[in-house]
Amino acid sequence: MPSDKKIISDRQKKTSIKGTVGEYESIAKLTRQGYFVAKAVDPACPFDIVIVDRNGKIQLIDIKTNTFRKHKKGKSLKNKPKGSYRICRSPTKEQKKLGIKLMMVDYEK
Repeated sequence: MPSDKKIISDRQKKTSIKGTVGEYESIAKLTRQGYFVAKAVDPACPFDIVIVDRNGKIQLIDIKTNTFRKHKKGKSLKNKPKGSYRICRSPTKEQKKLGIKLMMVDYEK
């Protein structure tokens, strides 16, 4: 039964695609660097991947794609191009408690 309502907006879809691409590019890079990489399957998991080095050191990683604001409240864009204000991300309380590290990646088209 077709519906006129969209389940996900075009902006959400683009954001989701950027996150997925960044995640898998990071997995490929870490694998090439010699890490064993396992991906979390629970969407509510506070980390995206687990990496293990050849010595058995385990790290929990949450992968975030760098994003930029088009405007910054109270700041002049006179000397900066649009989109040059990077949005800073920080771990949640739960991620801090569990020792989860954030891995920031750039999205390349």
